[in-house]
Amino acid sequence: MVDCWTQVEHERLTWIQYHQNDLRSESYNELANALHHDTDLNNVGQRVILPSTFAGSPRQMHELYQDAMAIVRHCGRADLFVTFTCNTAWPEIHDALLSCRENSC
Repeated sequence: MVDCWTQVEHERLTWIQYHQNDLRSESYNELANALHHDTDLNNVGQRVILPSTFAGSPRQMHELYQDAMAIVRHCGRADLFVTFTCNTAWPEIHDALLSCRENSC
């Protein structure tokens, strides 16, 4: 399973690497700033920009953070942070699952 996931992730990263023009990576500010400053371009290497659609990328994390802050701005701060835990062996859980299975929930 891990090998399959790794292979899929490798294919996604390879596609992103070879399709930077399709992703319009030249329009990103960081890349433009690096090229305009007095840096030795021989030491820079090839930069690959990960889009925000790539799960776990810094751009996606920033986008998710911005979304969360927009929700807080719209709805206000949370008053309570409630978590629930249960034991899956509880009879109530089994009864609820069995009744759901019988009723096609």
